[in-house]
Amino acid sequence: MELELPVDPNEPTYCFCNQVSFGEMVACDNPDCKIEWFHFGCVGLKEQPKGKWYCSDCAAAKNRRKSR
Repeated sequence: MELELPVDPNEPTYCFCNQVSFGEMVACDNPDCKIEWFHFGCVGLKEQPKGKWYCSDCAAAKNRRKSR
């Protein structure tokens, strides 16, 4: 039998999956990132990245700006 914990409707959601904070998470290093925090599994990480890390949205936007 699975126990389902009640979800607080006021708890903020994060990541591309739009779920609450759980497990290991990583922050996007773009100060203007709309999402900011991501679950390791959702972004394909197994361990904390060394150095700066950008989510795929911010990395793509950064590359578009560079190529102009």
